[in-house]
Amino acid sequence: MAGWRRATFKDADVWIEVDAEGRPAVRGGRVPMRYSDAPGAKVYNGGAERLSDVRGEVVELADAAPAGAKGKAFAASGFGSAGSRSKAQAAAAAEAASSLVASLPAGTAIAFTDGGCKGNPGPAGSGVRLELPDGRVAEASRALGVATNNVAELTAVGIALELLAEAGLPPDAPVALLSDSQYAHGVLQKGWKAKANAELIADLRTRLKARPGVVFHWVAGHAGVAGNERADALATDGVSGRTAVRWTPAPG
Repeated sequence: MAGWRRATFKDADVWIEVDAEGRPAVRGGRVPMRYSDAPGAKVYNGGAERLSDVRGEVVELADAAPAGAKGKAFAASGFGSAGSRSKAQAAAAAEAASSLVASLPAGTAIAFTDGGCKGNPGPAGSGVRLELPDGRVAEASRALGVATNNVAELTAVGIALELLAEAGLPPDAPVALLSDSQYAHGVLQKGWKAKANAELIADLRTRLKARPGVVFHWVAGHAGVAGNERADALATDGVSGRTAVRWTPAPG
């Protein structure tokens, strides 16, 4: 399953399962759908002919209860969606990110990337916080003018690669790249087909291939993950028109 997108079904707002190209995953004239993005939400099979207004980017949702199953039996420890997470979901998301960082091998560089825009498209910006094993830290914000949120997320990945080169890290140096964009994760790591932003995605795929030490990880956004929150703030600076890079030297 590639993910889920918003759609309208018989005048109701729903989530529908989509394929790798973002199209409704129709099987036998019916498509899996759910009325909530909450963990354990029940999945129904609705007639595809009643769908309309398929919209928005493809996202991953927390595990759902299959059609005919009782929700509690299939509830997962999902993190919900940014802006609507419960305190428990936010705490679980932050804990998962902390555990991920703690599990990284010694000597791994960590890059948090984020992008945003005011309106979609609208004034856009990208932000990156790079933490190097020797203690150096780089923070970058970049104003992109009018662009989409997905372009801003992808551009942030490119900025991280620029900073790694500027820092002098060899291509095989271990790097954990942490992004809260399911879209960027999908098109750059999971093989999703690029329908939009094809040129930018192709360039990033080439650059990532040339730096085999980079491993892409998804983390929940707006859940109190310190590095992600800082990258978000830097992206907001970019939305406001600020382009800057600041390096902090290693302690001592």
